[in-house]
Amino acid sequence: MNKVSMIMVLIGVFATTGALAQNGGQGNGAKVSKDGYLVNIIAYKRCPSGDFVDSNRHHIALQADFTGNGTDKTAKTNKIFLMKGDEFWIQDGNACDDGANFYMPLSAENCADDCALDNPTFTEYEVRARLVGQRNTGITATSCLDAWIEDTNGDGFIDESDELIGLCSVGDGNILVQTRIVGNGKEQNKWENVSQELLTVCVDLDPTDGVVGCDERVGLFDEFGENYWWNFDTQGRAHMQLVFYPVNSGVAQ
Repeated sequence: MNKVSMIMVLIGVFATTGALAQNGGQGNGAKVSKDGYLVNIIAYKRCPSGDFVDSNRHHIALQADFTGNGTDKTAKTNKIFLMKGDEFWIQDGNACDDGANFYMPLSAENCADDCALDNPTFTEYEVRARLVGQRNTGITATSCLDAWIEDTNGDGFIDESDELIGLCSVGDGNILVQTRIVGNGKEQNKWENVSQELLTVCVDLDPTDGVVGCDERVGLFDEFGENYWWNFDTQGRAHMQLVFYPVNSGVAQ
C-alpha cells in the first residue's frame, strides 16, 4: 500500500469513528450511543511507525498474520496492555512492536456478584465487537493477567514473594474469535456482546495438572491479578471495531 492509499484509509477510519461516536450510529444488532467509546483495531502487513500517542486517537495497530505467546507479556507484539484511568485513552496505539497501552475507567467491581463463572453481569461498562473490511480475515482476542498461584520459592505460602505466573482465559465462551464472512463493501458482520471475553479473565488455577478448564473468573483490575492485557492473534489484515458503553446508557438491551 503506498503512502497516499494509507492516508486515505486512515481518513476513512477516523471519519467512521467520529460519525459513530457523535451521531449515535446504529448497525446490525447493536446501537452505538453518543456515550460509547469506539476503538478501531487494525492489522497491517507493514505496521506504521511511531507510537500513535494522541489522546483523541481511536486506533490501535496490530501485525497481520501473527500468532504469539499470550501468557508471556515480555513478548509484546500484538498485546494491548490495560490500565485503570479516569477515562478511555489510547496512550500508545501501536501494538506491533512493544505493545499498546489502553487506559479504561473500570473498577474491579465492574464484574458484579463476585464475577460469576456463568453469565457474569456488569455494572459499569460493557463492550461489543464486530469485524469490518476484507473477507476471510479474522481475530482471536484473549484476556490475560499475572497472578500468584504457585509457591515458586518453596516457603509454604503463596504471596507476593513468589513469582508472578501469566494466565490467559480458557474454555468455551471466554475467548473472542471472529472471522469476516462477508466483504462486499456493503454488508457488515453483526455486533456481538463480548463483555465476558474482554472484561474478564477466566483462569485455570492449576495449569500443570493436565486438565484445561476455567476455575475462576476475574474482572479486569481485580486485585487477584497484578497486570492485565489482551493478546491478539490475527488472520490477514483484519479490522475489528470495539465499542465500550456505560451500562446505564440503555444500549445494553
